[in-house]
Amino acid sequence: MSLTQTVERVPSMPVSPSMPEMVARQIEAMILDGRLRAGERLPSERSLGDSLKVSRNTLREALKALRTRGVIETRRGSGNYVCSFDELQPQSQQFEPSTPLQKLLQNHPETLEGLLEVRRLLEGEAAYRAAQRASVADLAELKTVYEALVEEEPRQDNPEAHAERDIRFHRAVYAAAHNPILLLALNGIRDLMMSFFFDTSDKLYTGRYNKGQLRTQHRRIYRAIEQRDPAGARRAATAHIDAVAASLKNLKA
Repeated sequence: MSLTQTVERVPSMPVSPSMPEMVARQIEAMILDGRLRAGERLPSERSLGDSLKVSRNTLREALKALRTRGVIETRRGSGNYVCSFDELQPQSQQFEPSTPLQKLLQNHPETLEGLLEVRRLLEGEAAYRAAQRASVADLAELKTVYEALVEEEPRQDNPEAHAERDIRFHRAVYAAAHNPILLLALNGIRDLMMSFFFDTSDKLYTGRYNKGQLRTQHRRIYRAIEQRDPAGARRAATAHIDAVAASLKNLKA
């Protein structure tokens, strides 16, 4: 057997990540499990380095890697911030699907039915986990977006603005579930959801009856999570999607 053949048969050893990469992954884990939230300022380098028990140089290399990945951003004179990965489209922009697949799906009526089926599964699980896992900060954020959703401010009560507040409420529920895979799933259908919200907002968010029903449904979701009732939260979330599906079906009839 030749030396070349012998070398080829030796299994390659896994390459261990560098210390800065390990620190970068630790910070990413803090973002994924909700210890650091989207848009939140990171602790100072000294404080973060002390908590992670690494040198200032190692931490700076880790932060550089995270900036390259688009996970954090540096604001001059202010510090490092977690990027807001899924900020809403400005209300003045006309939403357009961002991929050929999304455009294809949007043009077929069966898309809505499939989207609602997926949302029913995801919303129920997210609400269930949020009721189990929501932190004090999560509940405070959920309260803020819930109160914004149900407020009766005429200047903000047009269908498009209400749709944006609706999306923010559901996003807060997903965040409170502290399951990064649920968030990934939400982001995977986010564009279709936004298209659905804005395309149907003039139907779903008009009329005293529709608005009253939606307000009741969202209140039940919020209260169940606030009261740490996972089963109740799941029932409220799935009932909400079922009611939306029924309303749209009646509108088509």
